[in-house]
Amino acid sequence: MPASNDASQPAPRMLLAVDCATAPPSIALLRGTRTLLEWQQSDQRRTDAWIGATLDGCLQESGVGPGDLDGLAVTVGPGTFTGVRVGIATCLGLAAPRKLPVAGVQTLEALAEAWSGEAGLIAACVDARRGQVYGAVFRPGPDQALPLSPLWGPAVETPSAFVAALEGFDEDLLLAGSGAALIDAASTVRRAGEARPLAAAAGRLAARGWPTDAKAPDWPAAVPLYLRPADAQPPKNPLLDRR
Repeated sequence: MPASNDASQPAPRMLLAVDCATAPPSIALLRGTRTLLEWQQSDQRRTDAWIGATLDGCLQESGVGPGDLDGLAVTVGPGTFTGVRVGIATCLGLAAPRKLPVAGVQTLEALAEAWSGEAGLIAACVDARRGQVYGAVFRPGPDQALPLSPLWGPAVETPSAFVAALEGFDEDLLLAGSGAALIDAASTVRRAGEARPLAAAAGRLAARGWPTDAKAPDWPAAVPLYLRPADAQPPKNPLLDRR
């Protein structure tokens, strides 16, 4: 049967999604909410070295050129400060010459999306270093095409404080993310299995935020989300910082 030419039913958008805010970083190519391909770093290269080389290889392998993309999605944090900056800069640099829209997706939302369907509530938890975690709680929609509902957070807490916050939820709850390793093993909170890459989840969230009848998406801007100051601070200028 020939494909329909009905202009009222546009083809799903082609999206490239990037996550460098969590380890290991990942890249995904999606048509609408359907993941076509997903790549995850498996070597020890720095994130900025991996992302540049891998993006070119991914597009060549998929047969999709930059001109075929309709938009990009990138995780904006919380996460590693360097990774957040690398991911955003990469996507903005790729999008700028073609004036493509770029969606800024919160890392904890992408994490919850990656595990939606596994529990009634998802407690997304990322290792924040310094003995802290970035955490939030979400309720996935009854239909996975619907967005997540935030119930708590995002916030930066000690692992014990985060667990205490979770005790306020008496529904089926799943703890997912790198921060789970910091939670006391005696905790009764159910934990997710092996880590899942987040690029495809970020892309699905972005795709749901672009209605099929809209020429341009109303996406959150791709700006970093920091829940605390960076670990490394620039050196003081003795001429400007005199007391």
